[in-house]
Amino acid sequence: MKIVLIYVNNKNSVHDDAINEYKKRLSRYADLDEIRIDHSDIKLESENIEKKLENQDYVVLLDETGSNISSIDFAEFIDMRQNNSTKRLVFIIGGAYGAAPQIKERANYTLSLGKMVWPHELARLMLIEQVYRAYSILNNSPYHHK
Repeated sequence: MKIVLIYVNNKNSVHDDAINEYKKRLSRYADLDEIRIDHSDIKLESENIEKKLENQDYVVLLDETGSNISSIDFAEFIDMRQNNSTKRLVFIIGGAYGAAPQIKERANYTLSLGKMVWPHELARLMLIEQVYRAYSILNNSPYHHK
């Protein structure tokens, strides 16, 4: 299963070193592609996001109104997607004004990283770390402590 992260941003992140570290660690378990969409108005951002989606994608939108689950539950979610032969698991982090209604409707699942709103680049780091953590849980790595 390929994991794709589509995110909106115009600049380099102060978190790039940490993001790259987790991407490197994750590479032993999964194939992660990132697609950056330039920040603009919400309509254009959403149109550009939609162009990157394929019909069979399982789409997870990150949004503060989404489900707030544990790391173990997230690992089980990823495992279930793999077991259901999902070809591409696509995570979307929208722009500063969130995602347009058509992106929310296209999403198969909406995930929250908590009730607080996070800067988009920090949310990107947190998501990549959680994907790595999920795979470490699924592979009985000592990274995650119960």
